[in-house]
Amino acid sequence: MTRLAIILSHPVQYYSPLFACLSKEIELKVFYAFQPDPKQQGKDGFGKAFQWDIDLLKGYEYEFLKNIAVRPSSAHYKGCDTPTIGVKLKEYRATHVVCFGWHLKMYRQALAYSKEHKIPIGVRGDSQLDPNLAVWKKLVKRLYYPFFLNQYDAFLSVGQRNREYLRYYGVAEEKIIFSPHAVDQEFWKFDQGKYLNTFIFVWVAKFIPKKRPLDVIEAIKLLIGDKHSVQMELQMIGSGELLEVSKKAAEGIEQIKFLGFKNQSELRKIYAAADCLILSSNYEETWGLVVNEAFAAGLPAIVSEACGCGPDLINEYSGLIYPTADIKTLQEAMAKMIEHNSNPEFLKQRKSAIEEKNATYSYGRNVQSFKEFLKKKV
Repeated sequence: MTRLAIILSHPVQYYSPLFACLSKEIELKVFYAFQPDPKQQGKDGFGKAFQWDIDLLKGYEYEFLKNIAVRPSSAHYKGCDTPTIGVKLKEYRATHVVCFGWHLKMYRQALAYSKEHKIPIGVRGDSQLDPNLAVWKKLVKRLYYPFFLNQYDAFLSVGQRNREYLRYYGVAEEKIIFSPHAVDQEFWKFDQGKYLNTFIFVWVAKFIPKKRPLDVIEAIKLLIGDKHSVQMELQMIGSGELLEVSKKAAEGIEQIKFLGFKNQSELRKIYAAADCLILSSNYEETWGLVVNEAFAAGLPAIVSEACGCGPDLINEYSGLIYPTADIKTLQEAMAKMIEHNSNPEFLKQRKSAIEEKNATYSYGRNVQSFKEFLKKKV
């Protein structure tokens, strides 16, 4: 009988519902390095202390490993140091291991144990090639990654950009298993009416440089200047270091609302009342799971071309892609979204397109992916 061990730094709001779903059909146990307190949770770019309002430990077996790191964190290599991971994997009698990344010491410790004991080990990640990466970093990765990545037996790849990344660094095609990024779609469906006569754009992110919040503010300023007959509003949800700068940039623009950080249960109500999501990030946005959330709520999305999810989720009906940091083109995309909203036939096609994406980028597809990995042998 197969027994899957999943290795992850800490409970994550996007992954816990996935583990609960997988555990209904696969015997698994998740091994964590630490449980963030509200203050630690807020350090990750949120700018405020908080805890998620959904139970991240419900529906699956888990264990917190002894973490000897001086400063437990998922932000740096030594922040997750779990020397007893081998003992715990042996106690669990793991037949297969999946690490959610390779950038932490605990992941290397799991890799070392798995190779020594001839246990198939896979890695699930969403890295994409960044054209803006420093030349020296590109060179180091080009030399080291083909050797390093070859140690894994499988790669659970979340989408097209990640597959291209893996192939670029020499990973064999037969080692790659499509394991799409997904969210708990039932949770994000929320029955609530739209605002009458007002088109609502939502931007959901941390106010940090890689998310480029100022681009969206400048774009809607241009859109307002075009004097559209349709009333519109930009709701910006989140907190972080660029919040005050963003508020200053939006001074005097009544159509821009700053709603602050919203937890999961509050956020789904905002999606339900909105008309379109905007994701304006740079290449550090290796996916953008807010787009999956928006799709689950039935919203289309405008996505910058740098975001990893674009090639997988956005087509001519489900949304629009614009050149990153191109404010004028973003404004034009926003105008086109408003225009589409008055076309019943287009809206019907959009609904079908989003439903098709939701069917593929789903927990159900991930169950298939993990079962495929469990057939792997060393």
